[in-house]
Amino acid sequence: MKKLRKTVPLPDDLCLHRYFSESAAFFDIETTGFSPKNSFVYLIGMAERGNNAIEITQFLADKRTEEAAVLSAFFENLKSVRTLITFNGTGFDLPFLKARAALYGISHSLDDFSPLDLYKLTGKFAHLFHLPDKKQKSVEKFLGVEREDKYGGGELIPVYYAYEKQRNPQSEELLLLHNYEDVLGMTKLLPLLSYADFFDTPPHVLSASRERCVSYDGKDESQELLLTLSVPFPFPKRIFCRNGLCSLLCEGSLARLLIKVFSGELRFYYENYKDYYYLPEEDLAVHKSIASFVDASHRKKATASTCYTRKSGCFLPQHTPAVTPCFYPGKKSGVSYFELTEAFLSDASALDSYASGLLKVLCKL
Repeated sequence: MKKLRKTVPLPDDLCLHRYFSESAAFFDIETTGFSPKNSFVYLIGMAERGNNAIEITQFLADKRTEEAAVLSAFFENLKSVRTLITFNGTGFDLPFLKARAALYGISHSLDDFSPLDLYKLTGKFAHLFHLPDKKQKSVEKFLGVEREDKYGGGELIPVYYAYEKQRNPQSEELLLLHNYEDVLGMTKLLPLLSYADFFDTPPHVLSASRERCVSYDGKDESQELLLTLSVPFPFPKRIFCRNGLCSLLCEGSLARLLIKVFSGELRFYYENYKDYYYLPEEDLAVHKSIASFVDASHRKKATASTCYTRKSGCFLPQHTPAVTPCFYPGKKSGVSYFELTEAFLSDASALDSYASGLLKVLCKL
């Protein structure tokens, strides 16, 4: 078994300093297949923090009979570690290691660590990054992380078998480089947690302003509401997403929500429609106590779909009826509107709550 060490400078990044403490370690394994029953571990790489640097250690089995030695050396190196940071480690690496350790009767403390799986944390936001898939290399490419390694783990399996037979230095270099860049690459993915921190933290609106919007031909004019939000950590890359109601721009140390303002007439629906009559000529519903003064030929019993009154003004959309009263452009639907007032714009708590509802929907795009 070979044990190799490399040291690289520790980048000055807020997320890296927050999550990569001296009691945390990144790790990645290389195996000859997906099943621990039919394949084995031939290489484990790990990164630790020390002396203001990233210290990377790799354990390489020159032959399959050294797998137990690789496992034992890796477990021994974890004695001062409390948090294990991986990319899909909870789904693959950790179960694989446990199964192989059990085969040799090697004790370990893998169940005692606090896992931090970057695949799970960043995967739920992959649609916001417009990635082709959720693989580590795709996420690295989004962040602009460059690699020398051009191979996938599956492509290196025959390379390892050839190395096991011939101890070819070129094959060894390929194996080590892939694992090394996987481990080092994970440390470069930590800034992505700024998006998780942003969406998981209740938003705080720094400012709210009405924006005038004019169409390209200059004929149509509309209004939009701009909400500027604070963020826990700066975003490493600009992202932009939208749905039918609003758009979100995350860039640098700010996030901006732009919401379409509806100007015109909407309907407010009364709940207890059996207590109302509908007046077709006026296109509205009135309570039966008032309808009794209207000629019977000009009124009819209201239904759930006709029991409404109309209101004109400026309105904001919402996916859940958090702000009341709720208005609708037609029949009741999943999207409702509430009146945009100066009182709302000056209510910090209401603005924060409204932004929270919009972000939850955008996050599920």
